[in-house]
Amino acid sequence: MAKARIMCPCGSAGRAVSRGLAARALPPRDRVGSRCGVRHGQARSGGARERHQRPRTWLTRSQNIESSSSSSSPSTSLIALDNYTDIVKNMSKSVLNGLKDGLTRMEVEFPPVAEADAYKNSSDIYIDANVQFAIALGRVLQEYDRKIKILLPDENEVRRAQKIFGQALDMYDDISIGSVTGRGDILSDAFEGVKSTFTNLLDGNAANSSGNAADEDEVDTYVIVNVSCSELLDLKKFSDSQRERLLQRQGSAMPEGWVEYRDEKSGNPYYFDTKSNATTWERPVANEPAVILMNLELETLRGDLGLIAFPPKDMHYEFLSSFKSVYFIRQRDYSKTITESPFLVNYSGAIYREYPQDWQVLLEDTLGQRKYKTVGSSKDRYTLFQAKEIMMEAMGLKGDEGPALEFLRTGYKTCTWWEDPKDYDREFSDNWRK
Repeated sequence: MAKARIMCPCGSAGRAVSRGLAARALPPRDRVGSRCGVRHGQARSGGARERHQRPRTWLTRSQNIESSSSSSSPSTSLIALDNYTDIVKNMSKSVLNGLKDGLTRMEVEFPPVAEADAYKNSSDIYIDANVQFAIALGRVLQEYDRKIKILLPDENEVRRAQKIFGQALDMYDDISIGSVTGRGDILSDAFEGVKSTFTNLLDGNAANSSGNAADEDEVDTYVIVNVSCSELLDLKKFSDSQRERLLQRQGSAMPEGWVEYRDEKSGNPYYFDTKSNATTWERPVANEPAVILMNLELETLRGDLGLIAFPPKDMHYEFLSSFKSVYFIRQRDYSKTITESPFLVNYSGAIYREYPQDWQVLLEDTLGQRKYKTVGSSKDRYTLFQAKEIMMEAMGLKGDEGPALEFLRTGYKTCTWWEDPKDYDREFSDNWRK
């Protein structure tokens, strides 16, 4: 999709964005394209903008969420991976199904901008698109009486997001914005502190760094966006502090349906949920807020773990492994050399998951059309190698090759370090691959 030049109503030139793709996922009143820092909107009497607590959504209370989660069988119809309206609808439904099943740690992953424009865009385009998708998800969740807080890495990002998306955020009482760390850089924090003090003195208002932020104790859903690998430490610290606060309130009691056992090998306690058959090393917490990681590209972040100046690999085993992928798109283009005409075969496929359905391997039905059919499904997450093998077999490209030829084609390693089964016993949870 070609970039379009967007003009603000005030006449200032907006950024040329592919962010329009993300904006299409929102109804017209929520599409925020202004980059000039000036808030635009119709003023109501008294200068206050109208607030909408119950806007129109794709999923209404009359829809039967039970029916959408009753089967794990993948759909046999073609799946479009470039329609962002469908992506937001399916992503929201998957998250709702996860919440219904009691999941408190979820991952959502899909390309935030059009694939054709991916290499042309600056990082700001990805950052802004992810915030817009988080707001779109929040709009749906608040219809189900959830109080949502969108968390960015630091206060500098929060202040920037407030300037761009403040008008959209002000429309909803149950959606707020904040940061994982609660701080920015020293100079910016000092400047904003002085500015806020004078503003509040003039207006007679109490300081509120996150606009219409809900009370922290009332927030039951956090949506995390734009966190980098080095900032995973801050994210884990935030998550641990939330759990510790709730554990202190809970005391020695166990949430309903959970049973404690002892591992015979290590002697450490582990916990079993009789309702969902889930097992975890972490002590369960009653009424724990849901944490949703949105488009953090965890596959890429895991690849940096263990390197100099990055968190250790234990970050995956002890923290990231507990996040279940409820909506996942990982699309790749491939080519295969053959010994007869046309000698080179190009094909496109994807690993796809829409909770509570199984993991799927998709193969493009007609090259270039971006319509995919299911060629494989599994209860367990596919590696890229496994997905590619299934695609090749579906197209009849594997042939009758012996072990030697197969080794020359695939090499020694066919999975990443975090996908290696020999280290599964180091994981605190198997949610990430189930």
